[in-house]
Amino acid sequence: MPADAPTTIVHIAQIDISRESGMGRVAWHWRQELEDRGYTFLHIGLRETGFIHPAIFPYAAWRRFRRLALRPAAFLVHEPSGVPFVGSGAPAIVFSHGLERSAWEATLTHAAASGFHVRTRSRFLFPLLRLRQADFSLRRARAVLVLNKDDWAGVQTRYGRRPEDIFLYRNGVDPAVPRPAPGEPPTVLFLGTWMARKGTGTLVRAAELLRRRGMAARYLVAGTGVDEAAVLDAWPTELRGSVRVLPTFPPAEEATLFAAADLFILPSFFEGQPLALLQAMSAGCCCLASDIAGHRDLIAPSRSGMLHAVGDAEELAGQMAECLASPALRGELGSVARTAMAGRTWNVVAAEVADFIAGVLAR
Repeated sequence: MPADAPTTIVHIAQIDISRESGMGRVAWHWRQELEDRGYTFLHIGLRETGFIHPAIFPYAAWRRFRRLALRPAAFLVHEPSGVPFVGSGAPAIVFSHGLERSAWEATLTHAAASGFHVRTRSRFLFPLLRLRQADFSLRRARAVLVLNKDDWAGVQTRYGRRPEDIFLYRNGVDPAVPRPAPGEPPTVLFLGTWMARKGTGTLVRAAELLRRRGMAARYLVAGTGVDEAAVLDAWPTELRGSVRVLPTFPPAEEATLFAAADLFILPSFFEGQPLALLQAMSAGCCCLASDIAGHRDLIAPSRSGMLHAVGDAEELAGQMAECLASPALRGELGSVARTAMAGRTWNVVAAEVADFIAGVLAR
């Protein structure tokens, strides 16, 4: 870059940068790559603005930035937070972890099936306070980063963006650890926040269907964000003895959890590109996931995993039964999944993002 060019990338998202969370982990690796290239990476997030309402965060972040009195090379801003930064001088590059509008539409479509109740107040205020800001950012930003092919197409059709201004970025994986011999009964892993959007109700119903068929399994539910009692309360009494709950775990133990799993289940109603599924595939797990945009880009059905209709516990139970009954099938699907993730390291995918940012600044 020219000697007199600004070198600060201002990253705006209502998160803390940490390897212990999804968005935080992505930002952590982007920061490392950009700093290695000589940029100063300045994050404005939760700690810098305080725990405030999401609708207010963009303006609190803008006030924080203005107090710094610096000239940035670019803003790298999460889509619902872009309004104050888009068109403010430096190029604004908006990133998505799954389009906000797509997530909202999925919420409304699957509210009954997921068990999530959308309040009347939210139906009015969320589009007004969140979606309109995201729409503005995606339409007016210099460039856009999206996570899956559906979002890449959607940004073009909904917001009139040119393909060359959109980058379909990838999330990465951490090194896997060797897998032990399969245990008996097999272990089924769900790793993610215990919430309706993640398809927790679908998982529990499928597990109950398996129990009625006389098929035994152990269930490991990790990274729930809620305590063990709250998770177990969602399970039938007959299954609670086979469920182990880890509300939190040290990041260093994550690879061990995936290595110990015979099946990985992610029946979400919406995802951008889930790190848990990427990591499970990299570990060679047999992965069963819902047929949504964030999963279709990753799983080739019946080759590197299986996809089931959103909210369909019967179909998921059938796939679980098929895989639990056949260690050979689990091994085959897991092996292809591991191969599909080969080379998808964080330094590689972060470099792809940094290259796109450099191209935008060069233009």
